[in-house]
Amino acid sequence: MTKDKDEKKQPNTESTPTDVPSEAKETSIEEKIVGLSEELANVKDKYLRALAEMENFKKRNTDELHREKRYASMPVCDKLIDQLEIFDQALNVQTDDPNFKNFLYGFKMIKDMIYNVLVEEGVSLIDIQIGDVFDPGIAHAVDKTIDSEKNDNVVVKIVKKGYKYKDRLLRPAMVVINMKPIALEAEMPSEDAKIDNNIA
Repeated sequence: MTKDKDEKKQPNTESTPTDVPSEAKETSIEEKIVGLSEELANVKDKYLRALAEMENFKKRNTDELHREKRYASMPVCDKLIDQLEIFDQALNVQTDDPNFKNFLYGFKMIKDMIYNVLVEEGVSLIDIQIGDVFDPGIAHAVDKTIDSEKNDNVVVKIVKKGYKYKDRLLRPAMVVINMKPIALEAEMPSEDAKIDNNIA
């Protein structure tokens, strides 16, 4: 009986969860808030980055579709130019036969109709004249001549016409350019220089 009384009198030394100091609780909550704030900031940053990437993708996609639509008929125009060149070759034939002249006149009408369609689509002839300075951006030099009386690096002959499609080069003009003898010598190493290079 006294034993039971003693047991009742002794205080309970075991700590309960409610006995955690209030300072520790506050620290734990603050740490959780800081952690959640950082996590929220990271998620927000990722979201904003993904949103920006999506906007950039949409913009690029729209630009590409616009470009494709703008230049959609470029390959067809390039093929039609081949037919124009065939007509040009046929129209350059010299003849005194009136029937053949009528035939060529019909060819010229067809060629003009095709050319007008190309112009409506945005094709334009590259304006290169004999005597113009050679521009590698719109012309391709297929041959060179040496004439000291003509300026260096100028067009002396137009082999094939060049064309643009809107603001793009459809095909370069094929030209022959002039090289002055002095410029040609500077371009080609002398025999002595070749021998020195071989020895070295």
